[in-house]
Amino acid sequence: MMRPLSELLTALADRVASTVVSEEAGLALHVSQLDLELPLEAQIGPGGELAASLPRGRLATGFDPLLGKMRARFEVRPR
Repeated sequence: MMRPLSELLTALADRVASTVVSEEAGLALHVSQLDLELPLEAQIGPGGELAASLPRGRLATGFDPLLGKMRARFEVRPR
């Protein structure tokens, strides 16, 4: 499903837990920065909006559009 690039980036960021706690081990892991490098299907839609999605399958054929590459960095910063 193609959606605006901004929505795809927001969905990716929302899937990453910012803190994971193990009471059993007495440990906590806090993510303050995340770098992603992903393949990307993209097309320019009406009005010049960039729509994008992650590739829909693993089997590449000669009929598939060429994939782009997206690099994104997410950082938690104090307000």
